[in-house]
Amino acid sequence: MVSTTGVNELVLESRDLEAAERFYTEVLGFPVIERWNGTPTDAVWVLAGGTRIGLWKPAIGISGGRPGVHVHYALSVDEDDYDSVIAEVRSHGVKVDEVEFGGQARSAYVTDPDGNVVEFWTWDVSRGGPGAPRAVTEGIENLPKRD
Repeated sequence: MVSTTGVNELVLESRDLEAAERFYTEVLGFPVIERWNGTPTDAVWVLAGGTRIGLWKPAIGISGGRPGVHVHYALSVDEDDYDSVIAEVRSHGVKVDEVEFGGQARSAYVTDPDGNVVEFWTWDVSRGGPGAPRAVTEGIENLPKRD
């Protein structure tokens, strides 16, 4: 069994990013914790309690997450469990794309049978943003390779 500590992130597609930001910040009162400009898309991240919500302009997301209702979702994984979680997933023959964020966090992306991209992430989103994503696995769509 894969051990996770919950869902820490939800990413939503937004055709009008400014209107979405106004809704989440002004109507719901969620603070903006990070912004992306084109890596892999323009995005605004807000914090809802312990859950980070990404508002993304339509784009193919990290590791091929498709446009639509959502780009991907992320499950929290303790750093100490990350390597065993990824080994377990790979043991089932599943392709895993690994990414690091600002040298502070690791994540892995897999695709379920319906094409949904699932992320296993070591970052505690209540700490804000860890920095821009960089590919660890060769050939991940829409990301620069880690130096």
